[in-house]
Amino acid sequence: MNRLFLELHRRSREKKHRLFMHLLHPEANARILNVGITGTRIGFREQLENWYPHPDRITGGGLSFEEVDDYRDSFPSVTPIVFDGCALPFANQSFDIVYSNAVLEHLPGASAVERFTQEVQRVGKGWFISTPNFWYPIEPHYHVPFMQLLSQDSQRKLASSLGKPTYDHLQLLSKRELRELFPTSNVVGCRVTFYPETLIAYRAP
Repeated sequence: MNRLFLELHRRSREKKHRLFMHLLHPEANARILNVGITGTRIGFREQLENWYPHPDRITGGGLSFEEVDDYRDSFPSVTPIVFDGCALPFANQSFDIVYSNAVLEHLPGASAVERFTQEVQRVGKGWFISTPNFWYPIEPHYHVPFMQLLSQDSQRKLASSLGKPTYDHLQLLSKRELRELFPTSNVVGCRVTFYPETLIAYRAP
C-alpha cells in the first residue's frame, strides 16, 4: 500500500472514531464488543482501542487465534476472546454497543452476512458497523478502479496478474443493502476524499 492510500486509510479510521463518539455517545461504563479485531503487529495501528478512553470496557475477538493473540498483546486492557461473529457466544443485549470495522465485506456469502448482522442486533443494545462503499470508484482492498464490479473470481485473477494479494471472500455493499441488513439503523457515509469511501450502520444504545 503506497503512502497516499496509507494516509487516506489513517484519516478514514480517525474520522470513523470521531463519528463513533459523536453518534453513539458511549458512557464511561458502556460495555463494548468489537467483532473482527486485529492487533497492531498483523493489522493497522489505527484501531478503536488505540483511541477509545476506556479500553478495559472492550471485549474483542474473531476467528483467528493469531489475531486474537496479537490483539491481546497490542491492547493489554481489553478482554480478548476467540469467537465466530456469525454465532456470538453472548446473551441477548449483553453489550451496550457492538462495533465492527471492515468485516462484513469479507464474510463468505449472503447467508453468513445475514447471520452476522442478526447476531450484532441480538447481542447489542446499539451498534456501529462500518464497511466500504460499493459505489466508491476505487476498490479499497486492491486499489483498482471499479474492480468491485467484477465477480469475485475475476477480481482474484486480476489481482494475481497485478501481483497483489487476493481475498477468498470480498463483496462490497451499497447503502441500500446495508439498510436492508440493519432496518432499525441509521446509515451514513464517511468521507475523506470526494465521495464517501465508507458506509456506517449505527444505532445508539
